[in-house]
Amino acid sequence: MNKSLHHDSFCRDVLSDVDSFLEFMDYLAFQNADLQVIINLLDMKTLERIPGDFSDTANTGFADLAFRAKVKPEYLPGEKPVQVCVGFLVEHKSYMDNDVLEQFRKYHYHLMVEKLKENAVKGIPSIAIILYNGKESWNPLEKLNYYPDVLRDIVLPFKGIFVDVEGIADEVCLEKFSPRLGAFIIALKYARELEPHRDIFKNALERLDLEKDPDLVASIDVYLRRWISKNFKEVFKMDFVRPPYKTIEDDAREQREALERKVADRDALIADKDAENASLIARIKELEAALAAKNG
Repeated sequence: MNKSLHHDSFCRDVLSDVDSFLEFMDYLAFQNADLQVIINLLDMKTLERIPGDFSDTANTGFADLAFRAKVKPEYLPGEKPVQVCVGFLVEHKSYMDNDVLEQFRKYHYHLMVEKLKENAVKGIPSIAIILYNGKESWNPLEKLNYYPDVLRDIVLPFKGIFVDVEGIADEVCLEKFSPRLGAFIIALKYARELEPHRDIFKNALERLDLEKDPDLVASIDVYLRRWISKNFKEVFKMDFVRPPYKTIEDDAREQREALERKVADRDALIADKDAENASLIARIKELEAALAAKNG
């Protein structure tokens, strides 16, 4: 496996499911006391995904995922409750990118300040989550350690959370997480080294309910370039159905077919030109022969 894997689209496929995102947030909050305090303020029944086209910006492209949830009314001071939300931005990285915090600043300002203005002060306090499955050890939030303690929480316009999937134990994925979230993390962890972890994949896949999660199985299969369907059909005793969305292979096939059509059109044009030239040459020879006969 190499960096041509479509990590970002795979993450969007899975974490755009609100239940999966909520479960992942519960896990992160268990690891981070500050995040737990924020989560406790929220009515998570109000959590909604912010559509991707709404979070797009010409300067930064798409944020991988964006959500927001309302603060519970009982935590809002004053006689008249106002609209107060907390935003969640999720960005996946499969390689070290030291510009990611600047990228988040742009996302946050564009979406949580400029676009979503119905909040109390026309700005939404936000959690920015970096989900990482790169090869090298990396944590961009360590840059904050250069600041004195009192300044760290006010350097960024959002609270940063960094998650390296390498640090999520297989036992957690297979025993604590739901089958859906567990299989997702396993796929991210071992996407570049599939064969040595065949048994872990088998255990993760056997936990899935095909009737409940056919989209996830298809998404993992596409993400891993059909390695699942080639190696684990015996687990499910069935053929994999074609995913209900355009896959990596579909894109490659369309590009190949477009190139083949272009080459065929070019060859046809050349053949027409050759035929036209041959006809012209034959006519010239006829005229030359006629002229020679006349002069002779």
